[in-house]
Amino acid sequence: MALPIIDARVHVSRTISPWPEVREHLRAAAVDTALLSAHPESPQLSDDVALPLDVAGPEGPYAAYYVGGNPFSGHRRGPITVPDDLPRYSALHIRCFLSPSLDFGGSTSSAQWDPESLRAAVEREDLGELLDAARQLAMPVWLIEHFPVTLALVERFPQVRFVIPKMGAMNGGTAQVLNVLAGHSHICFDTSCGELHESIVRRIGHTRILLASGHPFNDPAEALEQVCSMSLPDEQIAAIAGGNLLELIER
Repeated sequence: MALPIIDARVHVSRTISPWPEVREHLRAAAVDTALLSAHPESPQLSDDVALPLDVAGPEGPYAAYYVGGNPFSGHRRGPITVPDDLPRYSALHIRCFLSPSLDFGGSTSSAQWDPESLRAAVEREDLGELLDAARQLAMPVWLIEHFPVTLALVERFPQVRFVIPKMGAMNGGTAQVLNVLAGHSHICFDTSCGELHESIVRRIGHTRILLASGHPFNDPAEALEQVCSMSLPDEQIAAIAGGNLLELIER
């Protein structure tokens, strides 16, 4: 049986990106289903955290629990707790919870951290409890934080299966992130129309790459075309387009 095509990062909101509209957009792109997360720019972000679970099903869509805020307004959430229903989610999505903005290699945001501030950020007890809960559930964690924060969390939580979105473009730049994390076999990457070509696949291995668009920030059809246009064996394309995600979330 052919593997489904799954967009591994799609954002939904009750108002600006409702699931029925997103579902039709995915269908038009020939994408079967998706891993959903709350839209980071939602005007009711705290209410939308539960939306992915509200629409999730056994065969998709799948739900990611969102922790973070709107990186463009500087809003971040305060103290966090491990939700009682965390085991019902398929993944954890941490976006700009510790960092005040996205990090495109320093070109559009400052990602400078002094050692004391960095240590205080990554050693937060509440964040540690949440990541430990994800580890116990074998739950993958999508991570969008500044480059120094990303590396510090990967080092501090070596048993957590982190996924770096957009091939590292929002975590400090693809080249910088891959130079450090390519050898970490438990770290995966989603495409999100980031930098992706055959040489990168050969470098890190096709099993560590997940088709994703980051919709509505990118088009699922373009994300799928980016993957399918590479000169790779069909079985590797199929794995990137859906099989790797199913294995990661143990479906």
